[in-house]
Amino acid sequence: MDIRPLDLADHDALTAAYLVECSATQRVRPDWVPLGQDARVLGWRAENRWTTQLVGAWELGTLVGFASCMTADDTPDTTWVTVSVAPGSQGRGVGSTLARVAEAAAPASARRFVASAYRPSRDAVDTLLRRFARPLGYALATTETVVELDLRSATLPAPVVADGYAVSTHLNGVPDELREQVGRIKGLVDAEAPSGDLAWGETPVTPAEYVREIELWVAQGRTAVESVAVDEHGSVAAWTCLVAADDPRRPAGVEGTLVVGPHRGRGLGAAVKLACLRRTQQLGTVSRVRTSSDDQNVWMRAINTEIGFAPMETEIIVRKARPAV
Repeated sequence: MDIRPLDLADHDALTAAYLVECSATQRVRPDWVPLGQDARVLGWRAENRWTTQLVGAWELGTLVGFASCMTADDTPDTTWVTVSVAPGSQGRGVGSTLARVAEAAAPASARRFVASAYRPSRDAVDTLLRRFARPLGYALATTETVVELDLRSATLPAPVVADGYAVSTHLNGVPDELREQVGRIKGLVDAEAPSGDLAWGETPVTPAEYVREIELWVAQGRTAVESVAVDEHGSVAAWTCLVAADDPRRPAGVEGTLVVGPHRGRGLGAAVKLACLRRTQQLGTVSRVRTSSDDQNVWMRAINTEIGFAPMETEIIVRKARPAV
């Protein structure tokens, strides 16, 4: 077994990593439709707020698995670790070895490691925790339920907008004058929603960072659909964003939804979500929409259920404190 970093400039290495990721993911999520290869490679190479490192495992010149460690500039204390091993090479400790190498490659600022995975049942979750996560020192931090809406058959009512607010929807970027406010709201989504014991802080997005994120999605062939509720003073009171792939087989994903504290209790979360979904439905290229909410987030779960989202699978998030040197 030869374990070494993957060069992000090496097209052949990233092609091999993409194929490993697809085969490994589809083994546990048979209906999963990946991003296209070019779009996935663009994500790995993106110059954004994230520092990404990949490490691979080769046998006789063939890549059989790889791991990534990703650390955001605004959360330098946390490194996200992912592992993918080709189905034929699983069960031999390749994934565990790659996880440890990825952890060692994390920047010195990282004080904890976080990882997530999707499984179709509670039994499958328990198996993953028992056989892989816990032996590596990871503990369950929280769980989210992934839900899906069939947009082709959904009957979506017009959003009910409270007096004093206006809801608008925008493709591939909100107007310039709203970007600073939207960036602040994006930075509150994880901080204000339940997240087990992960304790996320605020991570505001600057207008320049916002533009780079939109540009990456467009370069990947994706479309961002954002809806905002603005009050009579021009303040953004609620926001949601959905990102649609150009492949109708792949579900669009909801990036986040948030109602700013003083504006809650007026139905604005449901209003922006419905507006966003109705505009996405009009695109005619999206057949399904998936989103997830922490299992303690009863408010967002209620909105999704009312709209017609149905449970599909479970996402688990695990975390591990970095051992002191």
